[in-house]
Amino acid sequence: MKKRHLFGNLAFMIVILTLLAACSNSGNSASNTSEANAANASPAAQKLDWPTKNIELIVPFTAGGVSDILARSFAEAAKGIIDQPITIKNVGGGSGTVGNYELVKAKPDGYTWLWAATGHMSSALHITPAQYTKDDFTIVNKVGDMVVTVVVPKDSPFRTLQDLIGYAKEHPGEVTVGNPGEGTVVAMLATMLEDSVGIKLQHVPFQGSGTLLPAVLGKHVMAGFMNVPEIRGQVEAGDLRALAVLSENRVDLLPNVPTGGEQGVKGVTGGAGHFIIIPNKVPDDVVQRIDELTKAVYESDKFKQLMNQAGYQLGYKKGSDAKAEVDEWFVTTGEIYKKLGQIK
Repeated sequence: MKKRHLFGNLAFMIVILTLLAACSNSGNSASNTSEANAANASPAAQKLDWPTKNIELIVPFTAGGVSDILARSFAEAAKGIIDQPITIKNVGGGSGTVGNYELVKAKPDGYTWLWAATGHMSSALHITPAQYTKDDFTIVNKVGDMVVTVVVPKDSPFRTLQDLIGYAKEHPGEVTVGNPGEGTVVAMLATMLEDSVGIKLQHVPFQGSGTLLPAVLGKHVMAGFMNVPEIRGQVEAGDLRALAVLSENRVDLLPNVPTGGEQGVKGVTGGAGHFIIIPNKVPDDVVQRIDELTKAVYESDKFKQLMNQAGYQLGYKKGSDAKAEVDEWFVTTGEIYKKLGQIK
């Protein structure tokens, strides 16, 4: 009887232990399932609920210019990708610095952006009075570059970039070249050309490309340094002759125009980079969301098509890489301005 009682107690204990183990496994399974569900939650469900209202995109130049056209193309392509409307606000003046300052002092909630260009973010600050420094705003990312070209009137004796260079060497300071404004990337490339090939040009700054183009067509200057989209129509119509594009590769919209490098001019490449910038102190998660949304617009077929038509070279860079580029340009142009005696 004692043996039977002992075996009975043992069997009972085994049953109890089995039940406890099952409950433990069930609890762990439920816990694991809960953790797995949380880990596998869709990214959309975890994303910040932003934006929830209208976004203002400042263009620091008057309506109708290249920056304005590009920014409006971006706003149009953003429909269906960014759930809230983007309104354009043109704030001209001070080579872009007036609009930039309006961005700098805006509320840091992520709802005010600026379609920025390299000049007023960087090089123009060496010679143009501004109420901010190049570190007083946050660069979300880079959109791409506007390629610069050298153009002359259709009946100019210069048929190649080397023709212009050769004449300038024989007649120092006599070749007048127009640019869209002091401090602009375009103006800097003209100076870089001088340094690269050892010539002296007479620089003539204008108040934007809108006034420079008629001056080149009217032969008020012998050559103009301008962005490809600004002169494409006149080149195709035969009213202007493009001597060179100052880029590493030829431009699709002007495939017959050689680069400066193809004509023996090395190291003179660049363009007006464009960026999305926002005020400092915008929350990090909002900055990340703006980066995600704007990058999606850049990668959309609609935006690519619009930019291709404009002769624009898309080239996304994340914020940190874009800032490094702007900082490098600031140093490069500072050295040029010091050489020109425009910085004390």
